[in-house]
Amino acid sequence: MKKIYAKVLAGALLLFGANVQAQRYVNEVFTDAEITVALDQTYAQNYSVEPAVLQTGVPALITLEADIYHPTNAIDTEQERPLIIYLPTGNFLPPVVNGAPTGSRKDSSAVNMAKLLAKRGYVVAVIEYRLGWNPTSPDQVVRTGTILNAAYKGMQDSKAAVRFFRNDRATVNTYKINPNKVALIGEGTGGYIAMAHAFLNSPSKIGRLPGLGGTKFLRTQNPDSSVIDTNRVGNFNGTNDIPLDISALLTTGDLTKVSGNFANYPTYSSDVNFVINLGGALGDSSWIDRGQLPMIGIHAVRDPNAPYQLGDVVVPTQPPSIVIPWATGAGYNLERANFFENNASFANKIYSDAITASVEARYGTSIPFNGDIIAVGTGKGLLPFVLTEAAAYPLNHGSPWQFWNSTQPSATQNVPGQQFTTHQASSASNPFMAQSNEVGRNTALSYIDTIQRFINPRMVCALGLAECDLYPTVGINEIGAASALVNAFPNPANNLINLQAKNAGSIRNWSMFDLTGRTVMTEQNINTNAVQINRGSLSSGLYLIRFETNKGAGSVNIILE
Repeated sequence: MKKIYAKVLAGALLLFGANVQAQRYVNEVFTDAEITVALDQTYAQNYSVEPAVLQTGVPALITLEADIYHPTNAIDTEQERPLIIYLPTGNFLPPVVNGAPTGSRKDSSAVNMAKLLAKRGYVVAVIEYRLGWNPTSPDQVVRTGTILNAAYKGMQDSKAAVRFFRNDRATVNTYKINPNKVALIGEGTGGYIAMAHAFLNSPSKIGRLPGLGGTKFLRTQNPDSSVIDTNRVGNFNGTNDIPLDISALLTTGDLTKVSGNFANYPTYSSDVNFVINLGGALGDSSWIDRGQLPMIGIHAVRDPNAPYQLGDVVVPTQPPSIVIPWATGAGYNLERANFFENNASFANKIYSDAITASVEARYGTSIPFNGDIIAVGTGKGLLPFVLTEAAAYPLNHGSPWQFWNSTQPSATQNVPGQQFTTHQASSASNPFMAQSNEVGRNTALSYIDTIQRFINPRMVCALGLAECDLYPTVGINEIGAASALVNAFPNPANNLINLQAKNAGSIRNWSMFDLTGRTVMTEQNINTNAVQINRGSLSSGLYLIRFETNKGAGSVNIILE
């Protein structure tokens, strides 16, 4: 059997990789100079309680703005570009008040993500949404009630942004979007909003719930009603007008008693086609049903604030505050979504890249966390980040893609009521920003690059874009069944790796890839039931072996010691 090494390889997978490199939406096809950024564009207006929370006034009608990134119209000939609504982080409070230097549509992470997506051909709107809740109340009902109302209003704003662009498409057509190809990306706090937009579609889901946390959306006092009163704050899409009424707030001080909703573009649909969360969590796992949107979940496994599996949501104000019991993060949600086959649009595709190989090697494993063990989980579309565990639980890092400048105004101010700055507070739990601005920025950008490389191949399939055809579909025998086709042993291996076809099968072709995606070894047209691979001079590390048998195709991860 003749071995063909990477330097002379001209096989199908290499040609496939070269083809992908030139594709819009999957890779960058525009330069920075070919991107237009329209700053501070008004997309909606609505009533906000933020002035009352900050004690600068009373609830009032405010404008909501977005920064919109897209290929320059004079350069780009595409007339129907997919739209991405990007929701930044912020704990539903403005920077500094939220105890951090971040929390706006100008955040470095949001800006860089938007530019990279626009350079791939998308229209990306980084939107602001309404803020305001009471994190310092000693009453759990007040903390939970006010933040759930903030998240609900943020969901209404996200939906208003979608309708704004559909209205633009139907009228002046400034942004040339495809109204049937719309995705949401929510970062941190924005992740809660994006997940609610995608999955909170029934009043029963904020009423009495079965099982754990069965009353978490109720006041648990007379009257026994949901803390989100749709008669006061508007319907799920925010498309019904309700006049502003603050009389109950003035007499009771209860932020949830403020009435008012401004309907923005109510005749258009608020529906989206795909959702991604970077951190954040889902209010309750029961919100995910069969037949709902495909989703990607990106989450630091040791996130101390948003549960990676099932747990409490903690907002890192001072002091930290538990606000939502029994929420679910990406590790939990992706298993549920895949169980319901909601991710079938991209789950059954073959992604021959190092990121996928590395990520999927994490699936099914467990890691220590806070004196216990946490499961990394599994499920196509799950991107888990595992950072070194901090000795003190609250100092674990939940958002390694975020960065800022320690000298920016929002970083040099003290956290309210404390004797340390927001930069010091946030970098205490960010091992990269704690070193220096340069280290923090460079490390965050590497995480952002990883995120882009993971999401874009899957997003083209979830949105039904033509570029999805670049990725071959898994054969029926390969779906979750690589182990039924071939044994790969030993694993980890020292010098020799054995591939053994099962059930009277035969191996036709195989190729091995390193973590850069480089093909390091391959054999074609061998038609044998057993292969022995000598590692030769390959260094220690993780490798991916893709194989084709007479009964299907598959892949296995191999560790060389």
